Amino acid sequence: KDIAFLTHDPLINRFREMKSHIKKYKRALVRGNKEKAERMLENSPRYTLDHLIKERYPTFQDALRDLDDPLCLINLFASFPSDKDFNIPRDRIQNCQKLSREFNLFLIRSRALRKAFLSIKGVYLQAEVLGTRVTWIVPYPLAHDLPHDVDYRVMLTFLEFYETLLKFINFRLYKDIGLEYPPAIDTSVENANYFTYAALLVRGQTLGPEESHTKEKYENNDFAKFREETAAASGTNTKLFEGLTFYLSRETFKGILELLILSFGGQVLADTEENFVDPRDKRITHIVTDREPEHLKQVKGKEYLQPQWLVDSVNNGILLPLDEYRPGKTLPPHLSPFIEREGEAYVPQRQKEIDTLKGEAIGIEEEEEEKEAPEAQDDEDEEHEGYDFEREQALKVKSKKDSVLENKALSSTVLTKKNRRILERIRYGKERKLEEAARLKQKAKKLKSK
Repeated sequence: KDIAFLTHDPLINRFREMKSHIKKYKRALVRGNKEKAERMLENSPRYTLDHLIKERYPTFQDALRDLDDPLCLINLFASFPSDKDFNIPRDRIQNCQKLSREFNLFLIRSRALRKAFLSIKGVYLQAEVLGTRVTWIVPYPLAHDLPHDVDYRVMLTFLEFYETLLKFINFRLYKDIGLEYPPAIDTSVENANYFTYAALLVRGQTLGPEESHTKEKYENNDFAKFREETAAASGTNTKLFEGLTFYLSRETFKGILELLILSFGGQVLADTEENFVDPRDKRITHIVTDREPEHLKQVKGKEYLQPQWLVDSVNNGILLPLDEYRPGKTLPPHLSPFIEREGEAYVPQRQKEIDTLKGEAIGIEEEEEEKEAPEAQDDEDEEHEGYDFEREQALKVKSKKDSVLENKALSSTVLTKKNRRILERIRYGKERKLEEAARLKQKAKKLKSK
């Protein structure tokens, strides 16, 4: 059945046409008819994967839910060098760079970025696009030594499909916020060695809501309201860096840091081919650098910090104190924002410090509850003199424990063998978490004692 379905796919007929066209082209070359061969080469049939996208993703939300892998692979190839030995053409790499930059420009305009994490493999990013969470990894902009034990032909096959998918998604996302696609940007800025999103936003013809031909579309669209509602629902402060201007030093990974800063309302000044920024510029408030203090010529009135401060501030929704992130300082632990710590038995000390800064420490809430509890108990004692409240509470707790144990015993007997195994796995997982939490607490005590 599957083979019969594939035989009627439009791609099969297109491949047959291409095969016969190649035979005719070779025949013309053999006969010495060069004009005909050149004309046939210009008019050679080509195939597209548009119909596959429409078949596989009936709705736009289906395409967004499957966007993680395409973004990972496209960003990976965008960082690759072109290589003839592995058949990685330059135009494919440039197309990957173009698609990833267009998607990042949407994230900047829609303020859809939510989380970031610096790891050894690269930078993990998470965005909320029209209510759908998308997580992907972006490699660091370093020189790659391509391994020889990887089949790049298979990866290029997947890449071809993912490029078509991301182009469809970018078109729809740009349409939703009232922008033309592809964006009419200055090619000299796009292809510059010192690429900056800030330059695209300034010099782009259709990337600012102040332009007359896009302002009407943007105001009539309810996307801005939807953006604010989704940000409020997720607890994200999308105006975190508003009023701040950052200068990114040359040794930092500019593309990722620019994406973070611009997505949260800040401004970026960075060097380009035509213009080198002076760090003494009055507009600059913060200078992001990865150099040692002895190699820096610090300017008075400027805040110097390491790149981790930007990521930690974004993940926690507040501007963290700068003292621990100064150049040359040992950085605090970089906690993953993808771990839900609510209900966890172990909470790292750094997380407790951040919670205290945010005014959401668990200890404060517990103290308030403890203060309220005795007051309520005193009121009840006054109303019911001679009533043994403590004994009644102990009986309630005991009966509650007995009912829980009884329900567990009943559930294990009533459940089927398959469901009983699932329940045992859940319990085993909880026990493992408690053991891991105890081990981490013990380790923290040893480190503290040293």
